[in-house]
Amino acid sequence: MPFTISTLVFAHAALLLTSIPQSFAATCPTLSEVKKDLGSKLSQGSSISASDADAPRWSLYRAPNPAFVVNVSSENDVAPVVRYCNKKNISFLAQSQGNGWADTFRLGDCGLVINMAALDRLHFNKDRTIAWIGGGTQVKDMVDAAYELESRFSNPTCTCLGFLGAMLGGGLTRSQGLYGQGVDQILGMIVVTASGETLQVDATHNPDLWYAMRGAAPNFGIVTSAFVRAYPIPKAQNIAWEGAITFADDKLEPLIQAIHDLDLRPHMEIDILFATSGPPLNTPAITAIPFFLGNASEARKAFAPVLAVGPISDETAEVPYDHWGDFANSFCQKGMRKPAYGASLARQGLNPATWRAVYEEFKRFVARYPEAAGSSVLAEYYPIQRAVALGDTGSSYPFRDVPLHVVIIPVYENSSFDVTANAFGATVRDLLRSTDGLDANSTYINFAHGDEPLNEIYGENLPKLQTLKKRYDPRNKFNQWFPLA
Repeated sequence: MPFTISTLVFAHAALLLTSIPQSFAATCPTLSEVKKDLGSKLSQGSSISASDADAPRWSLYRAPNPAFVVNVSSENDVAPVVRYCNKKNISFLAQSQGNGWADTFRLGDCGLVINMAALDRLHFNKDRTIAWIGGGTQVKDMVDAAYELESRFSNPTCTCLGFLGAMLGGGLTRSQGLYGQGVDQILGMIVVTASGETLQVDATHNPDLWYAMRGAAPNFGIVTSAFVRAYPIPKAQNIAWEGAITFADDKLEPLIQAIHDLDLRPHMEIDILFATSGPPLNTPAITAIPFFLGNASEARKAFAPVLAVGPISDETAEVPYDHWGDFANSFCQKGMRKPAYGASLARQGLNPATWRAVYEEFKRFVARYPEAAGSSVLAEYYPIQRAVALGDTGSSYPFRDVPLHVVIIPVYENSSFDVTANAFGATVRDLLRSTDGLDANSTYINFAHGDEPLNEIYGENLPKLQTLKKRYDPRNKFNQWFPLA
């Protein structure tokens, strides 16, 4: 088939593109009944089971607990599953890699997961500037393929993520200063709607849905495939300077001030991480993780104010594109309970006194509760020049001018610890918001907890999105991921 957007018609879903009817099925079908009614409508290689072993979740806290899992093998399987669920009044959730953690899943007793992990095909055009990806495609597969072909994507740091799910929520990438937000990387997509119809969606075809999907996709449809931008670059130049720089406790305030004062140019980005050394000591540590698209000499000049604070250790180095995300692999471990909380901040949010309060709260938490020693607080500080220049009008992502996004991640095993973990997450979020520098609370949707008012998630775009929701999903089928209705 020709490699053009007009012929786009293939595979996946925006990480958590979910749906749930207004009421659940009165009586759940049996597995045998689901197989009998739905099995003949699916392609060879697909399967239906009562086990979610093939569709694990990153967090077990309030995770969807499906009665059935449909492992699709073709994007053409998705629409028949949606139509079947509508007919039987069964709630459903489509997932690719299962990394989303929102406290908004309500599948009910008969719920069904559409597992799209097998929809992972990836093809480049001849000049390596556009790739067609299946909806279940994992970031790591894209990075590895692009690097070998002397190209790269503007992709999330964690390579275990489903690319489209992360990007359709707005998309934070360490190269976004050059290339724009994740939603700006998508050129066109195929969407299965709430009625089970398959639509081509781009700037020309279904433009209102194009707007809604890029920022609020889980409320409007399941993305089964997409064309995305790629950026050709020789291997020798496809490098970045990055790595962990660790600081002593008494350096926290000057470190935060130095990051605040940085001239954060488009080829830069920096993270701040509070974590522990792990058992047996579980010693808290303050780490900065700078990123620079270029060589070490230029990078060290750009980040000189941070380096001048005086680190305990410096593990920075020039790293090839296919290893940029290696440092984040520990975040990819699935399982455990992780009721994460998020907060988005202006530059003024880099307030030394506030970050001292956050760090002290973190230290108290992991010292008092060693079972949660794997917890962390991660802040990601991005240049926003390119995202702002591209503007909001083409997508529904609302926070292009907000540079700093923080996620608080309690990690533990026992559900009896839920109340304590949630109290910690909410407390740290409140501390961060106390000096966020914004006119109103704002939270990047992929970092949010699920208890936020909708205007904190969708910003000024909320009224328009709610109007579009009535048009494209009048029966409110897609209603699990920060639902608009």
